[in-house]
Amino acid sequence: MVRTGLDSGSASGYEAEARAFGELAMTPQSAALRSLFFASTALKKERGGNAQPHALHRIGILGGGLMGGGIACVTATRGGLPVRIKDVNETGINHALKYSWDVLSKRVRSKRMRPAERQKQMMLISGSTDYSGFDQVDVVIEAVFEDLSLKQQMVAEIEQHAAPHTIFASNTSSLPIGQIAAKAQRPEQVIGLHYFSPVDKMPLVEVIPHATTSEETIATTVALAHKQGKTAIVVADRAGFYVNRILAPYINEAARCLLEGEPIESLDKALVDFGFPVGPITLLDEVGIDVGTKISPVLVEQLGPRFAAPAAFDAVLKDGRKGRKNGRGFYLYPSEGQQRQRHKRADTSVYILLGITPKSHLQQAVIAQRCVMMMLNEAARCLDEGVIRSARDGDIGAVFGIGFPPFLGGPFRYMDQLGVEKVVKTLEYLQRQHGEYFAPCERLQRMAQQGERFYPQGS
Repeated sequence: MVRTGLDSGSASGYEAEARAFGELAMTPQSAALRSLFFASTALKKERGGNAQPHALHRIGILGGGLMGGGIACVTATRGGLPVRIKDVNETGINHALKYSWDVLSKRVRSKRMRPAERQKQMMLISGSTDYSGFDQVDVVIEAVFEDLSLKQQMVAEIEQHAAPHTIFASNTSSLPIGQIAAKAQRPEQVIGLHYFSPVDKMPLVEVIPHATTSEETIATTVALAHKQGKTAIVVADRAGFYVNRILAPYINEAARCLLEGEPIESLDKALVDFGFPVGPITLLDEVGIDVGTKISPVLVEQLGPRFAAPAAFDAVLKDGRKGRKNGRGFYLYPSEGQQRQRHKRADTSVYILLGITPKSHLQQAVIAQRCVMMMLNEAARCLDEGVIRSARDGDIGAVFGIGFPPFLGGPFRYMDQLGVEKVVKTLEYLQRQHGEYFAPCERLQRMAQQGERFYPQGS
């Protein structure tokens, strides 16, 4: 277009630009990106329920770890709300404060914020090793260890020390919210609020009401998420909720490809080339290998053996590998003082642990197909079971929570683009090749037979 303008004059250049823009605007990628824009805009206006949200004046946070610190940061710096952090020791509180200080200092260094504004925002965050100040908070967000009895204890203590109207929101990634609320005096004020790491960068939260959560609690929790700058989807209180449930089969299939001898870097490259921001093995390192192993048994227990991670992967965790957080995972991480490598390198000792000899032998497209088809199949199950309220919410959850390629519009838009009949045929082929866990779900089979779509044609 620039060349056309230079060679033939500005009028010809503008005409070429308009023609090229028109061609781009009519592509499937353009339609997918526009659908995401309108979906996320609509979600920001929704309350999540029929009730009016309560006013929000102060927020409490239990746990000053990485998640607690991140939640405190977005609550104070984006929501402008005072935050009170409780941790068992002052070290935890200091860690949480440092999280916000580091985020704000980065803005100061890039001249996007004055030091005085940084100080003003930091003054919104305070901490304590007891419950002083919690009698004035409207919502308490719990971000402690994934232990059911501990979380139930936190509910009891908040009901004792906080105001009668205080909502208890758990940031659990795997435990059923109904069980966390089982011993509560006010179970209608208990809800799940699942953030993704790093909290200040990941735009999605899952809001998870259990069977007796009130409409007011749902609406207030969604309102808080909006104040924090988050896009919130309301999902059912089922194992894995939505994002982790569709993520688990995807990562498990990448693990099977690894056990077939495909190198770690090759697996990650296949999915990055497909459009994901990072590959599944890198993602597992970032999230935490130990976190994945905690979620997997819950999924297997409640949803069946298709969620079972390959048994050989137990050796990775037994070797003390938790991923980036302890500097030991599938990739090599520089120790303190060492220079960062420009390109990450796989830790070849993992291959010895797993008893495999790495060799690239699978086509990149085949790797991507196997992993993505597992995710698509599970997303359709989630819609069929009412885990998500709509295909729109499922697409937003996958794109904003996992990094599903936005130019494909999300799992449901992508299935419409491929054609549900083709998705079913591909799953049946993979089922014959690799096993029953690829069997297409009933929803997809029914839709294929009836020629149905997830979205109306042309929407």
